[in-house]
Amino acid sequence: MKKSVCLLLLLTLVLFSCFGQTVLTADSAAQMALENNRGLKQQQITFMDKERSAKNRWNVFLPEITASAGVSRGNEILPHSPDATWGGNLNGAISLTLGTDIPHKMNRIKEEYAAGNIDYEVAQRNLEVTVRQAFYELIIYQKNMELVQDNLETNKKRYEQTQERYKGGLAPELDVLNSFLAWSKLVPTYDSLSTQYQHKMDQLKITLGIPADEEVVLQGDIASAVPDKFDISSIPDEYETPELRKLKASLNVAESSRKELRGSSLMPELTLGWNINPTWSDLSYGDDYVDRGTLSATLRWHLDNLIPNSSGNLKIKQLEDNAEKLRLQIAEEEEDSTSRVWNIIRQIQQQQESVKTLEMTKEVADKTLALTEDAYNFGTKDMLDVSDAQYTVRTAEMDILQRKYDIYCSILQLEYTLNLTFGTLGR
Repeated sequence: MKKSVCLLLLLTLVLFSCFGQTVLTADSAAQMALENNRGLKQQQITFMDKERSAKNRWNVFLPEITASAGVSRGNEILPHSPDATWGGNLNGAISLTLGTDIPHKMNRIKEEYAAGNIDYEVAQRNLEVTVRQAFYELIIYQKNMELVQDNLETNKKRYEQTQERYKGGLAPELDVLNSFLAWSKLVPTYDSLSTQYQHKMDQLKITLGIPADEEVVLQGDIASAVPDKFDISSIPDEYETPELRKLKASLNVAESSRKELRGSSLMPELTLGWNINPTWSDLSYGDDYVDRGTLSATLRWHLDNLIPNSSGNLKIKQLEDNAEKLRLQIAEEEEDSTSRVWNIIRQIQQQQESVKTLEMTKEVADKTLALTEDAYNFGTKDMLDVSDAQYTVRTAEMDILQRKYDIYCSILQLEYTLNLTFGTLGR
């Protein structure tokens, strides 16, 4: 089902792109950001580098192989120098160093890959939160601009009506001036909203990788994205926040690095080597050469690192301190995350109660509008009074939408903190 929906969204995007438009929903905007965002692609490259290192961590067992060749010829500068001949040498060597740090080094590479994977996943989720919030913020801006535009037209009609009444001697000049100010003050308000909307739209285009000159059409309703009732029972009992996952991954890397350093600093290492080194004093005698090649096994031990407070010992202690600091941060995050989750839950509940209050306000505004329309039908109210009552209703609707947007952002943050798929708590 999800694949069919994604395919339909993709076909819709392609169709409208042919007409110079891109139609976006919150889901398609998030998907486009994950595919096109340049900042995320940079992090992906870093992650792929760690993945490549992890898949090839066995190469720590590859021996060092070298080869060289050279020729030389004696000088004939002095009169009594012997006849110079061309000599030559070849050298091929292979060596392998084995130490107790090798398994820890391989494990450290694996843990760095796991940490990089978590960093990349967290970056994806951060980006998705940003895009979804930005998408519905633009929807709110559109609704707000519509409201200001309606109010602008209403005040313009009031100004024109007051002018007519002034010309007929039914209104003082002060009423004309006040009605003009009420109308003119809304013009910069609308212009400011329009500028802010365009700026935020441009930022969203950059985030999604959409050309700046391409028209974007937003399809979405914040009211349908927010559940009518938030069910606390849907929250899992056990969870790991993104911050906690990153700290635990960093601790694993720190532990592996410490063990690797202990193995390379405090324990001996064995180097196995074999090389050939044929040398010709005169290349004209091809079979006349001396091979000084050797087969060797060398045990090496950095005894100075065994001395207390030596540089090697201090480096190990520094890594141990770093690991201990990470453990303290993990303990703090485990306690703090519970507090953060319940704080977000209380915030959502408070926002939902606020929505109920605003809905009651809207009910009063609806009744006021109905009574004003009845009075208008009886001739005791004019059309502008009806327009004012309609504006009050629209303002109440706008307040409800704004508060539902706040709930949506809080639920997004809660899903991020609980490491849940976005939309899990919103459905």
